[in-house]
Amino acid sequence: MRRFLILGHKAAIEPDFTLNDLPGGAGRIDVLCRAIGASLFLSHGIRKDVETSLLLQDRVHIRIYGEYVKRLNPDERSTAAMIKHALKALKDTSSDEDVRSTPGITAARRTLPDVLDLLLEANATPVVLHEEGEPAESFSFPENPAFVLSDHTEFSEADQLALADFPRISLGAKALHTSQAITITHYLLDQREQDRNVDLVLAHKVWGEPKAQLIITLLEDFDIPVNRMMHAPPSVYPMVLDGMAEVRIMVHPRDLTRAQHIIADYFETPVEK
Repeated sequence: MRRFLILGHKAAIEPDFTLNDLPGGAGRIDVLCRAIGASLFLSHGIRKDVETSLLLQDRVHIRIYGEYVKRLNPDERSTAAMIKHALKALKDTSSDEDVRSTPGITAARRTLPDVLDLLLEANATPVVLHEEGEPAESFSFPENPAFVLSDHTEFSEADQLALADFPRISLGAKALHTSQAITITHYLLDQREQDRNVDLVLAHKVWGEPKAQLIITLLEDFDIPVNRMMHAPPSVYPMVLDGMAEVRIMVHPRDLTRAQHIIADYFETPVEK
């Protein structure tokens, strides 16, 4: 499961805000509504494997479960109305537990350390998204990530302290809107899932490990992931023997055309069969 936790530092925590002034009177809840949409919406549906949380003023924790949420629409006003309803449900109870306001949405009184403890109990790995982090391209994403983002403001000193022990990754040197960062994160994870599930295709084949290694190193220099397939390891058949030392250079389908052009430019016309 993918999780997103967005910290709303100025968002309203009382349900008396007006839906006619989301940027002003509601404390930039419009930013949070766009983040909810980016995390959960597909073109014609909802991402069922996503849980999106809002932590408002380090006091109110609202959770939206993609698998169960109903009547969530792309417009900010209707999303803000669901947040408003969750705040009202929480105000009407003194319970310290999650209160269900509408299908797939709950609210509770929690602080950031409380929410992080919940994530860890669910075997999720918090990952902070910030422009000063490790480049996402070189980051090994955990199996069950929980991405932590701030709203239109920077993380507070208290946020930084609570998040200090967790990895921090960057989507680029320029600061992005929260919703943009979520969209890019989904893209990166979708791409990795596709890579795990797709069959590799043959880009070229050569006879002999030394030449194969030269081509593989070249392709990797162009950021093309490569797998090799051999009929026999070179330690067993160090010399070509009836094709037994054939090395097949395998790439992802999306990289095939570019890989073959690179091989042709630097070595020879690729052999595809």
